[in-house]
This record gives sequence, C-alpha cells and structure tokens, in this order.
Amino acid sequence: MPSGANVKLKKRLREINEVISARDAICPAGAGKPAMQQGAAVIKAGTTLLAAVFEAYVEELYEKSLDLLHPTLPAEVKELKKHTSEKNNNANNHQVNNLFFYAGIPWIMMSPKIRWQKFSNKKVRDTLGELSTARNRIAHGGSHSVTKNQLVFWHTFIERLADRLDIVVADHIENQTGARPW
Repeated sequence: MPSGANVKLKKRLREINEVISARDAICPAGAGKPAMQQGAAVIKAGTTLLAAVFEAYVEELYEKSLDLLHPTLPAEVKELKKHTSEKNNNANNHQVNNLFFYAGIPWIMMSPKIRWQKFSNKKVRDTLGELSTARNRIAHGGSHSVTKNQLVFWHTFIERLADRLDIVVADHIENQTGARPW
C-alpha cells in the first residue's frame, strides 16, 4: 500500500502526461521549426513541473514520517519542519538525504532498497541529479534542452523512485514504532 504522499504524486504525474499530450498536439510528426520551438518550451515546463511534483512528494513523505516517529512532540516537530522541509527548494540527492537525516534515515538515497532491475543505486542517484540539473538550468534561465523522450523517461523514473522511497521510510517507521504506516 502506498503512502498518502505517493498517492498524491501518482495523481500529479497525470499532469505530466497532459503536458506531453499538449506537446504532441503542438508538434505533430513532420512539424516545422516554429512548432518544434513551442513544443520544446512545453517540454521544459513539464520538466520543471515534474521536479516540483517530486519535491512536494519528498516533503510530504518526510513530514508524515516525523509525525509518525514523534507523535508526542508536535510542537518540536512543527518547529523542525519550519527549518527543514519548508525551506527545501529542490529535491536533489543532497536535499533528500538532508531531510531524511532528521527522520533517522541517513543517506536514504544510498539505501540498497533504492534500486530496481537494470537500475543500480548509483544510476538512480545520477538520474535524479540529471533531472535536478535540468530543472535548475530551466528555472534559472540557463540554456538546457530536454527531449520528449527524456521527460517520459524521468516521469517513469520518479514514479519508481517514489515507490522505493515509500518502502525505505515505511520500514524505518515500522522498526522504530512497531507499526507499518502504509
């Protein structure tokens, strides 16, 4: 069973599918250069949105883990969130690791559970780094081109990564509290 954060992520990922469909409507096969430029802008917007959707997922998963791990310390947890997840501006490897340190899961992105067939843990981290770099360059006005195929690939990647993060966090919460959260 997925976390509430993962359920929301899956719904938000449908928005990325809509962006991809919009790009295809603007840029059908054989489209000229003006249409291709418009299509590229839509893909860049989709890349930024995908990174934001993943960031929201990570923050919500982190905040829920704190609530479940420290139910008797609501004021302290609220203060911690104010200085951590509420100030998180990107979901790159460093930021994800940093947040989950506070939940007692150091180096979460290096967990052996954060991998899947033909996708080593290093490849997971490298791919998240590539998405984060693309998002940063696009969001801060840099020059960066993203293809439709890259966006589709990253979409699938984020969906799988969220499933793995859910498992690592649920295992940790269960080890600490004795109850599986989702």
